[in-house]
Amino acid sequence: MRRELKRSPSESDPRFQPLQGGYYWFPSPGDGSLNWDVLTCHEIGFDAEVGHVDLWPAVIERLAKTWNVEARIIKDCTYGLPRGRITCPGRQSLILHGNDSPITRWQDKVIRRFDLDRRSIKVVYDEHETMLGEDRAKVIETLGISLPEIQQESDMER
Repeated sequence: MRRELKRSPSESDPRFQPLQGGYYWFPSPGDGSLNWDVLTCHEIGFDAEVGHVDLWPAVIERLAKTWNVEARIIKDCTYGLPRGRITCPGRQSLILHGNDSPITRWQDKVIRRFDLDRRSIKVVYDEHETMLGEDRAKVIETLGISLPEIQQESDMER
């Protein structure tokens, strides 16, 4: 006789579903170093469907406050920080990224921030999520920070 297994809260209650949507890597000054955190679309008041172009004004407002700079200087630099997107086209979450994360082991932070199940994710390089040179240079100059070179290819896929 087969028993019916109860569904986990994440399967039966939409409140426990993993998050989806766009994110940026957000730099903030630390004690003699630069701290990088994942800033999700949800944290800045947007739904998962909103694109990075629409997220950018809220991101630069936070950057301006955090770094004491004028937001207008980088208002057109949508591709100036590392970014990505979480989608869930089926039962598996996809972590789309531009292979330009500012930290190693970056997947751990993204997984935690979006409450993803490690057993059902796939990390996928997406050229669309890559920073653009001019935008990157303008953000670096404006904030007075440095960004690491592109991550090793081994970090690209899980």
